[in-house]
Amino acid sequence: MSKPASVNFPRINLISILAGALALASVFLSWWGIDASGFGSVVSPRWTLWNGPSMDSIFRGSAQAYPTLTSTSPIIGALVVISALLALAGSFTRNTRPLIGSFILGVLTSIAYLGVVSYAVTNSCNGQSNCLSGPFGTETVFGITLNWGFKIGFYLYLVAGSLTLVGLGFHRIFHKTTPTL
Repeated sequence: MSKPASVNFPRINLISILAGALALASVFLSWWGIDASGFGSVVSPRWTLWNGPSMDSIFRGSAQAYPTLTSTSPIIGALVVISALLALAGSFTRNTRPLIGSFILGVLTSIAYLGVVSYAVTNSCNGQSNCLSGPFGTETVFGITLNWGFKIGFYLYLVAGSLTLVGLGFHRIFHKTTPTL
């Protein structure tokens, strides 16, 4: 009987590189927005992490929601870039700390963005009944349908975080990692 051939994996963790690339791509896509449709037309204001809402007309009740969303989104964007760079750096080293840091930062950044959007939308209402009811939802008023919520950039970043976890497992199983002391 012949001995089974061993598989030699490359020294570069391609899964982590993919995770870092997806995280960097998510920075340039919209993370949250509103789609309004009715009477034959569609309006879709959507925001990336680098440009917040340019007018306060969507947040009807409070002047506080607009600056909150606009001022904190670039901070979230910087954290996404740091997380992506950690994932990319972790794919070339034998140590798993950069990948662990990227995954933890990815989870915390996602939760922070969810909290920022929820805070901004909730404070925009000020007890009014005719405003957005949460960070995502659907509402139809006088024949106009509003859909608001997280967009492709946010979901792509969640996929990148999941891939970072998979890349971390791949790194630990198939690469000789240095033990953390």
